[in-house]
Parts: sequence; C-alpha cells; structure tokens
Amino acid sequence: MFYEFFIGFRYLLSRKHNALLSMITVISMGGVALGVTALTVVLSVVSGFEEDFQKKILGNNSPLILFKLSGSMTHYKELVETLEKIDFVKAASPFLYSEVLLHSDSGRSAGVVIYGIDPDKISQVTSLSRDMTDGELSKLNRRKGELPGIVVGYQIAEHNLYLFPGATVDIVSPSGELTPFGFGPKVRRFEVVGIFKSGLYEYDAKSSYINLEDAQRFFGRPSEVSGIQINVKELSKAREVAKNIQATLGQGYYVRHWMELNEDLFNAFKLEKTTFFVVLTMIVLVASFNIVGTLTLLVLTKGREISILKAMGATKGSIAKIFMVSGTLIGLCGIFVGVGLGYSLCVLLKKYIRFPLNADVYQIDTLPVQMHMGEFLLVGFCALAISFLATLYPALRAASLDPVEGLRYE
Repeated sequence: MFYEFFIGFRYLLSRKHNALLSMITVISMGGVALGVTALTVVLSVVSGFEEDFQKKILGNNSPLILFKLSGSMTHYKELVETLEKIDFVKAASPFLYSEVLLHSDSGRSAGVVIYGIDPDKISQVTSLSRDMTDGELSKLNRRKGELPGIVVGYQIAEHNLYLFPGATVDIVSPSGELTPFGFGPKVRRFEVVGIFKSGLYEYDAKSSYINLEDAQRFFGRPSEVSGIQINVKELSKAREVAKNIQATLGQGYYVRHWMELNEDLFNAFKLEKTTFFVVLTMIVLVASFNIVGTLTLLVLTKGREISILKAMGATKGSIAKIFMVSGTLIGLCGIFVGVGLGYSLCVLLKKYIRFPLNADVYQIDTLPVQMHMGEFLLVGFCALAISFLATLYPALRAASLDPVEGLRYE
C-alpha cells in the first residue's frame, strides 16, 4: 500500500506541464472546503439557537412539573416536603395560574397568564429572581395595609401597558363575582413591584407573577394550587427522577418533563438541522463531481505511466488504489481547510462579530453560535465518504486500461 500512496501523492504534486489540471484540482479542493465551511457554520448556528432556547425555557420553567390527574392539589405543602426528600430533587415550588386581563392607569389593557408563586421558593426552581431588571421579587411578600404586589414581563411593562415599579394595575378575572350591583367582573388593584426580562418574547409579553396567597384569594381557590414545579440536581437525571416521583406518589399524579412540554419546538429544531445538513451536503456532492473530472483527466494524462506500472507487474487493484489515494487526498485537503475556516468563522461570530437579530421575531437579539465537536466530525466524515466514492469511477477506469494501448505509440 505504501507505493500506491507515494505515487498517488506524487501525481497531485507533479503539475509542471499541466496547469489546467492543477487549476481543476484547486477548484475541487475549494468546492469541498466551501461545502464543509457552510455545513459547520450553519449547524453551529442552529445548535446555538437550540441551546439558547433550552436555557431560557429552563430558566422560566423547572425541569419537571407535577400535576394531579383530577382536580386541584389541596395538600400541596405535604407534597412539597415529600418531593424534596426524593433523591436528586433539588427543590419544589407550588404555583397557581389562570388567564386574566391587566388594565393600567394609562387606559391600555393586555391579556396575560398570571402565576401565583411562593417568592422564597421560586428562585430555587427557576431563574426568575436572576431575570429581574427592575424592582425586587421579595416585595411580593406584602406587608399589612399595602397593595398586593405584581411582577410583570419586560414587554408588558415597556411596550404594552407602560408600567414601572410603583405603578398600579388592575387585574380583571373573566370568572367574575357577585357584587351589590349584580354579577360583574372581579377586579383587584395591584402594585408593580418588579419587572423581569427572560429574553423570550412569549414569556416577557404574556406572563406575570403574584404571591401565591394573593392568587388563591383572588381566584377563590383557598389552599389549592395548579401544580408543583420541581428542580433537579442533575438535568440528565430528570427522567429518572420523574419515574421515582411517579412511583412514590402513585397513579393519582403525573409528572411532565420539560422536553415533553416543548416537544414541538425542539422537534422543529431537529428537522431544521437535518434539512440544512441535507441541502448543504449538496455543495460537497457538487464538489465531488470536480474530483471525478480531475481524476478522469489525470487518468488520461498518465496513460503511459499506468501502462509502465502494469508492465512492471502492478495489479489492477494497485492501479485503482493510486487514483483512490489521489482523490481522497483532494477531499482531505478540502475538509481540513473547510473545518478550519468553519471553526474560525464560528469563533468570530460567537465572540467578536455580534450579528444583530430582531428580538421580537427570533426571541434573541444576537446570532447564537454553539460548536459541537461531534457535528464537526460528522461533517468531515460525510465529506470524506463522498470524496472517496467520487474516486471509484476514475480508479476503475485506470485499472482497466490496457498497457499495450498505453505503450503502442511510445
């Protein structure tokens, strides 16, 4: 195998009398490099989007959420204590939620989902306390004689209702209540004590938080919660913890994994990544035709040398290997250049060139990039496989060359 590799390598270097072949070889390498660069950069950007959404979704939601099969949870305090004793459970926090209408003093209104939470526990299961841009989450624990507090999303405060800490807002419940004037909407006034910004438009424009006790009182559901958010010590063990919780609590409850709650979104990311991979692989496939052309031309120009090698005893397999080595080396050079360019471009986009995005559309304000060694290796392997397959036809043609024909006019 050594001499086949040596001759195949020399064939690529020996270009003194054939500038056209040299140019075609460089074009073939450039085509492979371009395809590999495009693949690595696009896959890294899609991975960046996926991981950024994952972090933000897990920031606003816990990895696991416990619900009751029928009705609301009433003995939730005992449940929280039981859950926190299960292995790998970091913390548990009850919540109550409902859709309401917020009406500000500016006369503007917005429909939101209001969550009743325990301000002291929520920071252990979500990143809400870290997402606060103004005010304090702890102020949801109101003092006697004060208006109950509410924390609203950045989009609600800045673009919808024009709110700020200290402003007041009315919460209107669609369920209504009986008043001295008849049945009417239930309205309570709250004071804005904080504003949060998660980075996800859906949460910042549609979510608000109040104290759990205030929510139970407002919705007329004393001692009840909708569910319990559960944080785990290791995210990789979330499914295992869910099974342990199910086994501990029995069939009256069920646990939802964060991936199940956002399954459609992450399936879309996987489909998008697969589609990009297939489409951009076509660039490498087109470049492989250049390799076929290069090797075919090489066979035509090396007819005499091939005939001499056969006359000296070289087998058809050895001749085929020579040209397979030449084509594979073209692909390898293109792959190394492409991976290097792709990695460099990803680093530039991640650390130095902050490409701006419309946050209202893409949920984030800059282009995210996340590089995975596995994806780079996959791209390189696929490009190498395509390059190798492109060598088969020219190699077989060279192997079938009749040495008598090659030497007849010499």
